[in-house]
Amino acid sequence: MSGTSTSSRSCSRTRGGATRTYTGKKNKAIKVVRQAFEIIEEQTKKNPVQVLVEALERAAPREEITRLRFGGISVPRAVDIAPGRRLDLAIRNICAGAVGAAFKSGAGKKAMEKARGYEPISQFLANEILAASRGDMQSSAIAKKEEIERVAQSAR
Repeated sequence: MSGTSTSSRSCSRTRGGATRTYTGKKNKAIKVVRQAFEIIEEQTKKNPVQVLVEALERAAPREEITRLRFGGISVPRAVDIAPGRRLDLAIRNICAGAVGAAFKSGAGKKAMEKARGYEPISQFLANEILAASRGDMQSSAIAKKEEIERVAQSAR
């Protein structure tokens, strides 16, 4: 009996899209965001959620390009982005910018961590959110937004 329940449990885990990509790091992600919010609050003396909202407003692209096919020809065309997709792209670009900055500085290398004082990922996330909320071009999310909108403008 116990063999069948174990096999059915493992099958339910491997089926379905949500359980297949499960990594078990939700608590770690929550901790990183919480620490980033604490850093933002220390540096700005503002509500960190409000700073995040400002960052998302500034980092969300308004237009992007899509490929339309007319006959056998594929033509790039500028289109408006749905509000949900704008938010998703902004969050994705902010997170990618923080991770990219962390690996660029060498914080991901275990041997170097003990040799010098490294900044945790929460510090990089806080820096990226702060830069995006100011609209600073040093923010990876803002730079990506500007690039997407520039390409869309050329496809009008």
